[in-house]
Amino acid sequence: MSLNLDKSTWKRVRLGDVIARSRQQVDPQAGTVDRYVAGGHFDSGSPMVERWGDVNDGQMGSTFRYVFHPGQVLFISARPYLRKVAIPQFGGVVADKTYVLDAISKNGLLQDFLPFLLLSDRFCEFAMAEATGSMNPRLLWGAMQRFEFDLPPVEEQERIARLLWSCTRSVAASERVLGSMEQVARSWRSSVFSAGPQDRLDKFVEVALGRQRAPQHEQGDHMLPYVRAANIKDGRIDMTDLKVMNFTPAEQEKFRLEAGDVLVTEGCGSLKELGNSAVWQREGDREVFFQKTLIRLRSIEGRSNATLVREWARWAQEAGQFARIAKGTGILHLTAVRCATLPFRLLTETERDQISKEADDLESALAVLHEAVSVERRMMSSLMESLWSVA
Repeated sequence: MSLNLDKSTWKRVRLGDVIARSRQQVDPQAGTVDRYVAGGHFDSGSPMVERWGDVNDGQMGSTFRYVFHPGQVLFISARPYLRKVAIPQFGGVVADKTYVLDAISKNGLLQDFLPFLLLSDRFCEFAMAEATGSMNPRLLWGAMQRFEFDLPPVEEQERIARLLWSCTRSVAASERVLGSMEQVARSWRSSVFSAGPQDRLDKFVEVALGRQRAPQHEQGDHMLPYVRAANIKDGRIDMTDLKVMNFTPAEQEKFRLEAGDVLVTEGCGSLKELGNSAVWQREGDREVFFQKTLIRLRSIEGRSNATLVREWARWAQEAGQFARIAKGTGILHLTAVRCATLPFRLLTETERDQISKEADDLESALAVLHEAVSVERRMMSSLMESLWSVA
């Protein structure tokens, strides 16, 4: 999608000539403000911020003294590659590394246009090139002012800003619908697996740990691809970076993946990420295996099915079942032995069929919503690329 822009009338300007930084400070404990905005309240790449903290929640740092008002632009100068820029519709305070900005309208820049400039690839590349510090790079105010860009006439800025804000709000609305549906799915899983008679997981599901990596397996006559924990991303399996090791014919039988197998991350440094799962979908005749950083869950015919196992794994993570059995210092581990003892609901064949149908209906609805959000995000990216591409 293109904006069909005539950039011949655009004027090269220096950012420091068209924006101003507010340095107004206040004591948050004086009672004049009740909200603060920190980095975690921003969504990377979105010019909207709809979360905040209470100044009395005990979590706010001592540098949160810089006042912002509704409609001002907030730019987090630390780690600018995260693209944390937004216009809040409320007032509060931010820390010293967050710049409070206003467009200087008399110099030709509109406030509603400014956040999209600061979210552009061109500005992000400039910010990273000029940032100081290796561990926590930061774009200093003096360097930021040196950024040069081509500024459209005011009338064109108005048209572009209206379109981009419309797209932004549309994406946000779609994401809210998606978030609500994901909450419905979580509640549904809780109602299915938290109630009713239960028994050990391994009465219904085969629980197996993957193949251990070792130097002697790095060569041999049967070098084959395998999936590891790093390949489990956002509920899917990333097939672009599969490694290989030697699996003997006997080991191939033991560690082969079949369609419908659920892979669960066995070890992780983050309790929140521990137990991330994804379903293996076989592609053609290609055979792939799995490594020890994963636990494979495979349904037992007549006792469970692939859909139930998929939903159980999601519930086990959401309900803290995996967290409950995790052990370790630094890296937390589930182990297949402990995982096998977790509870699984005892269901009749009729109940299994009904629950599986409900699960697949939810999965289909979520897939449609995910695709809608993806389409809108791609449209937004295309518009931004068209806006800031070289004329």
